[in-house]
Amino acid sequence: MPRFQILLFQGLLWLGILLTQTFLIGGGENILETIPKSGIIVLGQMTLVYFNTLFLFPRLYLKKKHFLYLIIGLMLILAISYGVQELVEYFYPRGRYRGVRKISTLTKSWYFLGRSFPLFMAFLLSTLLQVTRLFAIKEKESVQLRSEKLETELKFLRSQTNPHFLFNALNNIYTLTLIKSDKAPDYLLVLSDMLRYMLYECNAPKVRLEKEIGYIRHFISLNLLKDSRGLNVNFDCGEIPDHLEIAPMLLIPLVENAFKHSKFEDKANGWINIKLQLLGESLHLNVQNSLPDKSHTTDDTGGIGLVNVRRQLELIYPDQFQLSINEQDQVFSVDLIIEKL
Repeated sequence: MPRFQILLFQGLLWLGILLTQTFLIGGGENILETIPKSGIIVLGQMTLVYFNTLFLFPRLYLKKKHFLYLIIGLMLILAISYGVQELVEYFYPRGRYRGVRKISTLTKSWYFLGRSFPLFMAFLLSTLLQVTRLFAIKEKESVQLRSEKLETELKFLRSQTNPHFLFNALNNIYTLTLIKSDKAPDYLLVLSDMLRYMLYECNAPKVRLEKEIGYIRHFISLNLLKDSRGLNVNFDCGEIPDHLEIAPMLLIPLVENAFKHSKFEDKANGWINIKLQLLGESLHLNVQNSLPDKSHTTDDTGGIGLVNVRRQLELIYPDQFQLSINEQDQVFSVDLIIEKL
């Protein structure tokens, strides 16, 4: 909140307290005569509140000197209460103001304690306000710290995306240029779109699901440069609404893993089946691939990729996802469901 608005709010608050106190204790007196008397009382309350807020609280309470803070606070309350009482009696010796005229010592003592109670409440409320404000600041800093930590971890996880396909794609495109294939420029544009998506659009927390699917299609096409027919690679994608969004680069590691370990180049034994669809409000991705050589599934890169996907899901979609990984009869299967996408 801007400083001017803070000062305006505080000014209106004290004005409201002054008017309220004037009507409460003024009795039948003339309002113009009662306001100065009430002003002395409010001035004492303001002195206590601001002295506590600007001096006592930061120098004693925040430094864990709670007992000293309490003692000085009580002494300050009594001192200001006495000062307010003496000022009112000095300026209005004949006033009809309740409890101000000359009275017995005992009655005056009770009056003094009664006068101190509102000051005690003002001191207590100002302390509670500062404690609440301090708690809110710490909570905000804690949330910001957690958010920054989460963002840092997500960036690190996304940076671990396997660049293996990129080297293969460049080598394949280079081969096309050597044989002067007309397809080389088109595939360079595809690769350019993929890199643009990775470098610029993936910095956002969410991207349109269509773009993530487009990246997967480009990835598949670049991996099938040597055989554009790709008869043993199937990608089945249902209709996707335009408004749906997803965390960027979340699905592609599952597809990368299939291409890395399936030996899909082996027309007789290698294959990949990818199916992506919406089931109600849930996104369902199923990736299956052949396992000609099971030893290929245990390398560090593939393992890190799947672990990273699970970690990203835990950070971005806690309690919203199901991820199952199965290997059976030379078939590796990954099934992902993200609910309420």
